[in-house]
Amino acid sequence: MSDTSLASPTPIASVRVLWAKVDTGFWVAHRGGEYFGCVDAVAGGFVARDAHGVPIGRYDALETAKSSLRSTTHPANESRRRLIDRASLVAATTVGGTALALGLTAGALAPLL
Repeated sequence: MSDTSLASPTPIASVRVLWAKVDTGFWVAHRGGEYFGCVDAVAGGFVARDAHGVPIGRYDALETAKSSLRSTTHPANESRRRLIDRASLVAATTVGGTALALGLTAGALAPLL
């Protein structure tokens, strides 16, 4: 039996980003009720930081800084990030396997020297 009174979850990509100016030169973003990042006015521009406080970049215009926050979690960027992570894993596995093979070869050849 299905319960139709439960609302279906809204995809996070479709949830609006809401901005609040909390101090002079400091804006905080919320998306889906959760902290999403911030923009801080600095000499000559604005610095955007993601939800973890990691700087995204420095921008000349406030709106550009705000929009940069949205672009960091866009689904297209997420798939690109997964692809980069996968490539990094493959490269690390390859390098580790090569190092292991060289180590075993050196161990096998050492008695012959």
